[in-house]
Amino acid sequence: MCPSKMPITSVKTPSFRPPKDVVVSWNTWRKGLNLLLRENELDGSEMANATNLLLKGSGVPTKRWGSTNFFLSAPTGTINFLMQIKDSTDTQQIVTISDWGIFTKKSGASYAAVTGVSWPTGDRQEGTQLGGNVYIVSQNRELVRYNFTNLISFATLAVPTAVLATNLSGATGTSQWSWRITALGKTGGETTASTPPVSLVSMPQNLATTLVRVSWTAVSAASGDIVGYNIYRGAPGSEKWIGGVDTGATSWLDYGTASGDPFRVLPTADTTGGPKAKYIIRFQDRLILAGISGHPTRVMISGRYPDQERFDWYAGGGYVEIEPDSGQHITGLGIHQEKLVAFKENSVWQVNLNQVQFGQYLILDPQYKLLTASQGCSSHRSIVPVENDLMFANRKGIYILRYEPQLLTVLNANEISAKIRPFFEGLTDDDLTTSGGAYIDKKYVLSFPLSKKTIIFDRERLAFVGPWTTPFGIRQWSRYVDSDGLERWAAADADDNYVSEFSATYPDDKNTVIKTIFRSKKEDFGDWTLFKTINELYLYLRSITGTIGVNIYLEDREGKTVVAKAVSITGTGAQGTSGWGTDFWGGVQMGLTQNDPEDDTTEIQKRAFIYKSSRIFQLEIRTSNNTDNYELLGVKTTAIPQTRGNSPSSWNI
Repeated sequence: MCPSKMPITSVKTPSFRPPKDVVVSWNTWRKGLNLLLRENELDGSEMANATNLLLKGSGVPTKRWGSTNFFLSAPTGTINFLMQIKDSTDTQQIVTISDWGIFTKKSGASYAAVTGVSWPTGDRQEGTQLGGNVYIVSQNRELVRYNFTNLISFATLAVPTAVLATNLSGATGTSQWSWRITALGKTGGETTASTPPVSLVSMPQNLATTLVRVSWTAVSAASGDIVGYNIYRGAPGSEKWIGGVDTGATSWLDYGTASGDPFRVLPTADTTGGPKAKYIIRFQDRLILAGISGHPTRVMISGRYPDQERFDWYAGGGYVEIEPDSGQHITGLGIHQEKLVAFKENSVWQVNLNQVQFGQYLILDPQYKLLTASQGCSSHRSIVPVENDLMFANRKGIYILRYEPQLLTVLNANEISAKIRPFFEGLTDDDLTTSGGAYIDKKYVLSFPLSKKTIIFDRERLAFVGPWTTPFGIRQWSRYVDSDGLERWAAADADDNYVSEFSATYPDDKNTVIKTIFRSKKEDFGDWTLFKTINELYLYLRSITGTIGVNIYLEDREGKTVVAKAVSITGTGAQGTSGWGTDFWGGVQMGLTQNDPEDDTTEIQKRAFIYKSSRIFQLEIRTSNNTDNYELLGVKTTAIPQTRGNSPSSWNI
C-alpha cells in the first residue's frame, strides 16, 4: 500500500524589507515668494509666505530693514514730494513738499521753509534737476524753478493790445477776414488772443493777391520773459495760425499765404506762466513733460541746455501728440538706454527726437512708435531704471522693458510678477495709481501708500519677497549717497510730516514691531496619495537674536491642518542661550549653550522628534518682538511612507 501523498509547503520565512526613509532637504529659498500656485505645488526653494522678509546670500530668509524718523519735513500735513539734489559746489539738499503745498529743505532734524511759491492743498508734484536748477510741475500749478535758494515762478504775460490790420494792396471783394495776436512766454506758453478781433470787410475770398500789414503794441515784460508773437487769421471765430515773429517786432506782413499748420487754432487758456503737467523727467540736456492740462496725450520737449526752460520751436523745443483723442491718457515717462519712453494706460511708446530742415533752421520733429499695446503703466513713480532695464507697474503686476534677446534694436515689455499676481489682484485702483518705486540695494522696491504695503523684487536672485507691512504708507523713495559716502534710503511718509529712513540697523518701524512670517511649501514627499510617518525635523540656523517661534504643521487623517509642534528658540542676543525653550526641544538637549552674546553669527543646528502620521508637512517661523531675527540656512525632514491600505476610510467612494 502506497503511503498517502502530502502537499509540500514552504516554511521559509520571507525576508522583511522595511520601507525606506524619504528625505526632503531645503538649503535655499532663492526662488522667493510664489502666491500663484497652491502651496503643495511649490518648489522647495520657494516660499508660501515671506511677510517682512528679504533674502541674503544664496537665498537665506531674514528680517527686512527697519525704519526711523529721519527729519521733520513740515509743520503739519503729510509728504507728497521728496527729492535729493546737489548743486555745483557738491552741496546736497533734501527737499520736500507737503500736501499743504509747503516747500521745505532738510535742516538738521527739522526743516527750513522756502517761500516764493506754494501749491494747492492735496496737489501732487514731480521734479527733476537740470542746468543747476530744479524744475517742479503739478497738475494745478504752472512750472516752478528752484535755484537752491529761492522758488521762482515764470512770468505771466499780458495779451497784446491795439491790434490794427491795414490793406496795403487795395484789393477788394465780398469776404470778411479777421486777425488776432498772442504773445509767447519764455517757457513756450502762449497768452490768449487779442480782443476784439480786428477785421477787414470787402476783402477778396483768396488773399493771395493782397498784402495786409498787421501791427500791435508791444507787451511790457522783463527782459527774456517774452520770446515772440503768433499771428492768427481766418474768418471771424475760425482763425488759424499763419506765422510768428521774435520779440521786439510789433508788425507783420501778411501775403495771404495759407496756414502752415491748419490744426493750430487759438489757445483756450493762458500758459505763459509755464505748462501745467503731471510728469517731468530729464532726457539728456532737455526737460520732458507730459500729463499736460487740457492735452492728455501730449509730450512736451524743451530746447537743449541752456534753453531748457523754453518749449517753443524757435528754441529747439516742441511737442508731439501720441495718438491724440485715442481715449488713452499718458500716465508716465521714462528713459531706457538713451531712449525716451512714454507710457499710456494700456500701451507703451518710444519717442524719437528727430529734426527737419526748415530754411536755415533745424526744427524739432518728434516721432513716436508703438512698443506694445498689451499693457501700460498705472503710476509714473513706479517707473524705475534697474541695471540695463526699465521696470514699471500696472494694474496686472510688474513689467520690465528691455531689448529682446539677440534683437538689440527691438524693445519689448514683459511681465515678471506672475508668481505674485494674486497680491496685485488684492490691491485697490487708488493703491496702484499712487504706487512709488526705487532701486535700492539691488532690489526693485514698490510701495503702495494706501494699503501700507511694499513688494520687493530681488534683482540678484530674480525673486520676489514680501509684502513688507509698515505702520505708515510710503508715497515716494529717494536713494542717495550722503557727504560721508554712505548710501541712505529715505521715504516720503503718507501718514505724518516726517521723512522716514530705512536701514538694516533699525530693528523696528518707528518703535512699531516688525512681525515676520516664513512659511515653506506643503511637502507631500513625492506622493500625495500616501500617508507618511513624519519622523524628524532638522533646522540649520544662524544669527539668532531675541526669540523666534517655530510651528510644524501636519495634515491629520480627517484632512485638517494641525500644529503638531509649536516651540521657540532663544538666540545669543537674549540671555546668552541658544537652546529651544530651556536648552531643550522635544526633551533632548540640542545646540550650543552659553555662547558669547556679542557673537550674533553663531550657527545652530536643531532636531525635533515628531513621529506622527500625516499626508503633508509644512514649516512656519514667526518673529513678534523688536529684537527677534534669524537666518534660515537649511531644513531637512525624514519620513517613512505608509501602505496604501492605511488611507482614511473617508477617501473611499
